[in-house]
Parts: sequence; C-alpha cells; structure tokens
Amino acid sequence: MKTPLAWKNLTHNKVRTAVALAGVGFAVILIFMQMGFKGAVRKTATQIYDALDFDLMLRSPSYLHLTEPRSFPRERVYQAASLPEIALAQPFYLGLSEWQAPEPDDAPLDQYSGDWRGIITIGVDPQAPAFRREELRKKSTLLTDPRFVLIDNRSKADFGPQNGKRFSEGDIGVETALGSGRVRIVGVVTLGTGLAANGACIANYDGFARACPWQPLDEINFGLLKLKPGVDPQAAKAEVQRLVAPMVAPNSLAPAASSTPADTEVLTRAEVNEREEYRWVVQTPLGKIFNLGVWVALFVGVAIVYQVLSTDIANMMGEYATLKAMGYPNRYLATVVLQQSVLLALVGYVPSIIISWGLYLFVGAQSGLPMVMTWQIAATVLVLAVIMCVLSGMAAMRKLFQADPADLF
Repeated sequence: MKTPLAWKNLTHNKVRTAVALAGVGFAVILIFMQMGFKGAVRKTATQIYDALDFDLMLRSPSYLHLTEPRSFPRERVYQAASLPEIALAQPFYLGLSEWQAPEPDDAPLDQYSGDWRGIITIGVDPQAPAFRREELRKKSTLLTDPRFVLIDNRSKADFGPQNGKRFSEGDIGVETALGSGRVRIVGVVTLGTGLAANGACIANYDGFARACPWQPLDEINFGLLKLKPGVDPQAAKAEVQRLVAPMVAPNSLAPAASSTPADTEVLTRAEVNEREEYRWVVQTPLGKIFNLGVWVALFVGVAIVYQVLSTDIANMMGEYATLKAMGYPNRYLATVVLQQSVLLALVGYVPSIIISWGLYLFVGAQSGLPMVMTWQIAATVLVLAVIMCVLSGMAAMRKLFQADPADLF
C-alpha cells in the first residue's frame, strides 16, 4: 500500500496547514463574491424582461438600454398581429419619470416637500397585462384610473415607503406625485428595477401618458408578441421581420438605395436577454470591474499558497533529499507537491462555498441584488481554486529540485 505522502505532509503540521487553508479559503471567497456580483448584474439587467410574457419583441433599432428604449410606431404591433403565427400582440410602454417621496406619517403639516427621484414607469393594459407572474397580472387589474399606480417593493428606501425601509401593504392608499400629476398607490408588487434606476412603478396607458407626457401613445417602446403553440420562434421572427421591418419609399420607381431604413427590429426572447446582458456586462465598466476582481483574487491566492508550499518544502528539504537518495526521481516529488496543492484547493473549497452562500444571502437581503449561488458559479470557482493552487505548487517546485542527497552528509 502506497503511503499518501501529500496528505501526510498536510497533516504533519496542523498549524501551518490551517494557515494555508485560511489563505486558500480567503481567496476562494473573494472569487465567489466577485462572480456573485457579476451574476447579479447579469440577472438584474434582464429581470424586467424576465417578468414579461412574450416570445418575440418589437423595438426600435436605435434602442440603447432598458430606460433608453426609444420608440417606434404603434401600428407595427397591429401589423404583426395580422400574421397567423401570432396569438397575441400588445404594446408595452416603459420610460423614466420623476417620483416624489410620499409624505411620512410623522411629517409636520404643510412643512414637507419630498425629494424627487427618477423612477422606471411602465404602462400596461389592465385588462390584459403582459406579465408572466400571476401576482403582477392580478394586481394590474387594479389600474382602472390614470391616477392609480402599483409600486415595486424592490424600490429603494429613498422613494419614501411609510416604514422608511421597504414598500409594503401599509403604503396602499398613499398619494404622491409622479411626473406632473398626483397618483395613488393601489398595490405593491415584486418586479425589480434593473440597473439604470432604483425604483419602478406600473400604471395603465393613460397613467403612463401623464407620467411621461413627452411620448405620445401612438409611439410605443416595445411590442410583445405571443406565438401560437408549436410555432418556431426563428421562423416567426423572419415572417414578422419581413412584414414590419422593410419600409420602402412611397415612390415605387425609386431605386433601392432610397428605401427608408426600418423603424422596427424583431428579437426572440433569448436575443433580448443576450443583448441586454452584453450591454451591461461587457460594454459598461461593471462587468470589467468584477472580472478584474476575480484576477486579483486569483493572484492573492497564488501568492499565499506559494508562500505556504515553498516554506513547507524548505522545512522538509532533508526528507525530500532522503527520498532522492532512495531513488525517487524529481517527477515523483513534483507529483507529491501537486497532489498537496490540489488537496489544499479541495479542502479549502468546502468551508468557502458554505461561507460564500451565507454572504450571498446577506448581501442580497441588504442590497436587493439577486445574488444566487448557481451550480455554474460553484463549478467555475472550484476549477479556478484548483488552477490557483496548482500554479502555486508549480512555482514552488524550484526549491524542491534543489534538494541534494549530498546535503545529508
């Protein structure tokens, strides 16, 4: 039976091993947190889209991001609805308006002027709200008056919840200002605000027009299309694109070069999410910052593990020289060091994922970010932890190869 030399080396000096595991764990937790923040950015970027019920989306080709969606003619939705593949076509409005924090219960009479905050304002049809979740569909039916709004309970505390922390059922009936008009909160929903604003509310079409008077209702921000069962999204996209996108100049004798550019683009749900994630994770500094954080954490981990392994090798130089004198080649000794590195990664990973899971819950509760420990993150961090420790072991092998049996005499 072979002696598990790598394991024996780790358990020989428990204090030094504990220090090594603490270093590995610290680096792994850093990687977990950076990847968790990056995942939260990715999920936050699409959470409003995730709440909508659509298979294809119409939007302006000049779309920038969620709160800068631009607009296109409303009749494009009705054109798309004429296709046999389309089961339902709905206009959807979304813009950035101004919300005044409501007067708190303990505010002095005639002495309160709430701060104004930019808020995402959504316009829906109360009779057929285009949401996937039952809660959103049910509460949207309450929007029977342009002065009624639903407030997102993930809106930040500076939007003025009565309890000073989070919007709840206690805010129903509270009145405040949205845009230039007065509104009343008739319900509280869970939606999510995206990355461009800290609050969101929902109104009916006329309520949206009051909150965002610069956009006429015949110009919409999105067209949400539901396909009939069994229809292929890509094939339906091609048909919708053919119908609503190519807009040729009225003069049929005009050359093709004078054709008017399309004012509408058609995207599948997957394409919508992919483009929004690319916008926030790749094109903005957010994703780059968290990617840099992962590299920094890896560098820290490599430095810590290298110091531990190189010190361990230096302290056991006599033992390694003895093994060489017994005929063990450098290849075998290198294998022992690499096995020791992998064991450090695996043993240090276990408490790190448990601690990181708790930190995800804590940060998510405190900040509202959707920090979720997915199996993809867990597997990626495990691989990075092993690579980190193996690189450290390879760097520490220089000392190992210096072990000389002649030093024993």
